[in-house]
Amino acid sequence: TTIGVAQQSYYDDVDLTLTGEALYDALQAKVENHSNNYTYNDFRDGIPQTDPNPNNSSEVLLVYGFSDTDGDCTTDRTRADTEFGGGSCEFNREHTFARSLADPGMGSTSGGATGIVADPHNLRPTDVSRNSARGNRRFANSTGNSGEVGSHWYPGDEWKGDVARIIMFMYVRYGDRCNPNLVGVGSNQG
Repeated sequence: TTIGVAQQSYYDDVDLTLTGEALYDALQAKVENHSNNYTYNDFRDGIPQTDPNPNNSSEVLLVYGFSDTDGDCTTDRTRADTEFGGGSCEFNREHTFARSLADPGMGSTSGGATGIVADPHNLRPTDVSRNSARGNRRFANSTGNSGEVGSHWYPGDEWKGDVARIIMFMYVRYGDRCNPNLVGVGSNQG
């Protein structure tokens, strides 16, 4: 058996031997160059490409979802890609780094909004009710399926790595406006 690991060429011009603030600055310079022309509405049309179910191309994966077989659509892990909306058993867009927790906030999503509020790295399809249950609760550590942890939210064992990478991207891209302390609880790491 042979295992190959390859870094995406996108980062070839970033010195990944850097550490601390030097690495942060190099990564921030790299990600600052992406387009701000992407709109909040564009994400709706892009969901089948950004979050496809690898086992069924007519479905999307729903962040925080964990079961398609428990008879409760609010916990679905997948959903038909045509079931976008605002009603029961439909999915919508989740701001993983909640709009209101950024400092300053991210602003409105209306009128073809662009910029931070429409950043596709922060948006994920989510069951409408699950999205509402999370609201703008800060993330907390736990185990198992997604849900409330006291007054906070656990994204679920399957999704916590994705959420962590999204939060890291938002901090690298937008700096202290999206400081991880604004969206998560717990002790800081060095």
